[in-house]
Amino acid sequence: MIDQRQKRILIMALFAGELMMKSGAEVYRVEDTITRICRACKIPYVECFATTTGIFLSIDSGERDADMHTFIKRISKISIDLGRISAINEFSREFTSTDMSVDEGFETLRGIERVKPYGRPLNALGALLIGASLCPCFGGRVLDSLFCALITVVAYLSSLGIGRLHLNAFTNTFLGCFVCALLTVLGRETGLISAVAPVVIGAITLFMPGVAITNAARDLISGDVLAGVARCAEALITAVAIAGGVGIALKIWSMARGGFPEEVMLRYPLYVFFILAFITTLAFCFQFHVPKKHWATASLAGACGFWLYEYCLLSLGYSAPLAGFLGAGLVALIAELCSRAGKDATTLFIIPGIIPLVPGTGMYATMLYMLQGDFVHTAETGVRTLMIAGCIAVSLITVASLTRISADAQRKLAEIFRKTR
Repeated sequence: MIDQRQKRILIMALFAGELMMKSGAEVYRVEDTITRICRACKIPYVECFATTTGIFLSIDSGERDADMHTFIKRISKISIDLGRISAINEFSREFTSTDMSVDEGFETLRGIERVKPYGRPLNALGALLIGASLCPCFGGRVLDSLFCALITVVAYLSSLGIGRLHLNAFTNTFLGCFVCALLTVLGRETGLISAVAPVVIGAITLFMPGVAITNAARDLISGDVLAGVARCAEALITAVAIAGGVGIALKIWSMARGGFPEEVMLRYPLYVFFILAFITTLAFCFQFHVPKKHWATASLAGACGFWLYEYCLLSLGYSAPLAGFLGAGLVALIAELCSRAGKDATTLFIIPGIIPLVPGTGMYATMLYMLQGDFVHTAETGVRTLMIAGCIAVSLITVASLTRISADAQRKLAEIFRKTR
């Protein structure tokens, strides 16, 4: 029979897992945290199964005739709060390695739950920096970047207002991207900007499914196929919402003008891409509530990865999928090194760092060809965009696998060395 102490331990472990899942943690990390907490409290048999919508936890004494007890926790809403994931990760290490009591553990978790994420002014600043720094990456001029910064803030504030209506995520993303595209074409018609494409792409990056792609890749490598497929579907649905919102606004514009005007994009030196990517990643650190101590390293990872991507494209002439694979691999490698040095989750560095590599240009071009009725180029660009996204995911999986193999090999060598001494 389960005693009251074990019941409280289970409730605390489920509470920790719930907070992590609602904050956007990977499924394997949630399961591992719950399992380690329970086993640290001498519970013999623990079996945890988590998905993006629920956590299932079973325990018993390990004896043949023992009664098994199963607990279920429904997960209803997920947002991104990497700071909370970091705090719970640190709590789990402290709880399993010290004599912290269950009551103290509950109090610590409640304190973590009460911590508010970064305020809206800092998030709005992040949105402004995202628009201002990404627009030049896609060929925008200075005035285009300033306008893109403005409409990105407007889109962010609009998404907050739409969120109060308790609509689903698809509708929220659709309307936010529609606002971005509509304001952009109005700016083009009034002469405030010189090109639509870089402004639209820079603004809608705020809604790009980079988190879903990252977590899907890491869940799949950990064997959580159900969660990985679910998050892949989430990324696809988000992409459809983005394309739909932008596409409708551009279709209205093309019907009013009788077509799409030609646009000239600028190209900047490689060091400019490094600086802009650093600012963009820092801005996403604000959006995803990355702890302040990791702002510099996460931004550096994103800047290095995007610089390598552009260097492979412009200087080496590599294809976009290969460049995306190498750029994402560098981000993942830096994230693994920073994670081991700081003893924190790699997610804190990978999620903001991978966003500049998400193929926004490919999504925009695919949608534009579709609106123009050019289905040959639609298929060609769409497949290339999917290949880039797939190569990014494969790169994350490859680096994570190699890192895990290396860590296991080092652990085994250390054990052999201890035994031979």
